[in-house]
Amino acid sequence: MSEQMQSPSELLLTIAELNRERQYFRIISLLEDRENDYALCLELVRAYINAANQTSDPLSLLDKAQLVLSQFALSGKDDPTYLFYEGYILYKKGLGQDALIRFERAERFTRLEQAELFSKITRMLDICRSEERLAQFKGVSDKEAQTLLEHIGKHFGNPEHLCSVNHVEIYRIAPTAEHDYNLLVSVGLSGKTYKREDGYTEGVELALGLPKDYRFYQDRKGNFEVYLLIEVILALLAEDKPIGFGYYLEKEGGFDTGAHFVGAMLTGMGEYAKSSQSLSVGATEVSFLELLPLRPMELNYRKSHSAAELLEVFAKKLIRITPFIAARPDVVGEVLKV
Repeated sequence: MSEQMQSPSELLLTIAELNRERQYFRIISLLEDRENDYALCLELVRAYINAANQTSDPLSLLDKAQLVLSQFALSGKDDPTYLFYEGYILYKKGLGQDALIRFERAERFTRLEQAELFSKITRMLDICRSEERLAQFKGVSDKEAQTLLEHIGKHFGNPEHLCSVNHVEIYRIAPTAEHDYNLLVSVGLSGKTYKREDGYTEGVELALGLPKDYRFYQDRKGNFEVYLLIEVILALLAEDKPIGFGYYLEKEGGFDTGAHFVGAMLTGMGEYAKSSQSLSVGATEVSFLELLPLRPMELNYRKSHSAAELLEVFAKKLIRITPFIAARPDVVGEVLKV
């Protein structure tokens, strides 16, 4: 039987197979010029969205999907699938706040048997909320930035501006006689603050030591360490949990080509005096924490051990944390081989 002659139930089976084969444009050709019921219209919208994700000009397909949805606004107002598609289209069009409203409503109406859909909804909720936190972040005031820079100049060395990311400035301190390596330090991340149980407010700035002969280029491949620092800063700005010593995160696919470093942990700046690692900026206690990139087995070890235990492994293997050297071995892997 011709696909065009199939009943709605038969068409749904055909479309399921085409979705498995990722033949989205074929689904569109099947459904676009016929009268469809609600279920088939949702399949057409799904095909438009998936096809849009494969093209360099997605907006026309997203517009078509949005037009189809608009015909079933009443039927879809409490349908999590409808709401998810509506939210996803809005998100792809850059309307994050509107998308968030749809995803939150979709989450409310998701049923127990819709586990896969629920997973997609919660993922988009996380993305939207993270991007909202990034958009709301405004950094620190000029006065606060000056206080931080004066502290950096006094304790770490003369800061030279390197780059900016989302209201956070990154400075480079050239090698000194006491600390023979480059040091990257952020200024502005501490604008994201956390309330401690004792009532005090705290924030953090990040540091990353790099070899003295490190070359600063403008591309990700040549300077993955710098981009790693940038990615971690953005991840921390999007985080809704308190950040402090021992905090770690994981990067799917890794920070570098080849996924040699798949995570990072925050630790103290052990090469510097304790007094240099924190200061009061207004009502906020700011800590300078060092970024420690983690290889796969190091990250797995940290997931089931404390930060102090992982640092002890580094110490036992005589692997220096500062400066960060990308060619260093996986210290946990080295331990397990013994």
